[in-house]
Amino acid sequence: MGNVRAPIIVVAGPSGAGKTTVGRMVAAAFDPSAHVRMDHFTAFVVNGRVDPWLPESGHQNHVVGGAAAAAAIGLAEGGYTVVLDGHVFPDGLEGLREVCRLRGVPLHYAVLRPDLPTCLARVSQRELGEPDDPGLHARLHARYTDLGGYEANVIEGPGAPADVAGAILAAVAAGQLVAEPTAPAVPRPTPR
Repeated sequence: MGNVRAPIIVVAGPSGAGKTTVGRMVAAAFDPSAHVRMDHFTAFVVNGRVDPWLPESGHQNHVVGGAAAAAAIGLAEGGYTVVLDGHVFPDGLEGLREVCRLRGVPLHYAVLRPDLPTCLARVSQRELGEPDDPGLHARLHARYTDLGGYEANVIEGPGAPADVAGAILAAVAAGQLVAEPTAPAVPRPTPR
């Protein structure tokens, strides 16, 4: 492997978007590869754990997210293509983007954004310790509604997991998911 730095592909989105299923499929397309699930890092906290959806969990989420990012960067620096899945919003992506830039690790950002009813139906069918609170999940879903310069990184619709993974792989190969926000259009002055 030597000094080859493999990319990190962030697969983000609201609860029930299919991040883990799709992330695993995307990771399986590379050799060597790793699938880093941010949810697993939250479980590392033994004492002082705060449910990550509560307002007072901000510090914990920042620290746990940083630990997951550090693991992903370490694996990528070792030559493993890494899929990092979790609730990664554009503001949280900025720190990871800067560290990846400094370390020479390519970073891609894919946001899965199926409609809210699809996400709610999926969340209601699993037993992951998430609260059965449609209002909470609707607020989380809404945070992915307007991503500003990262709208181009959105993979819309529920789709079959294999199709969504294929769309991510094609977009990564085409350079369409590079974690660089697109600048909003600047109005040009009208000639007189």
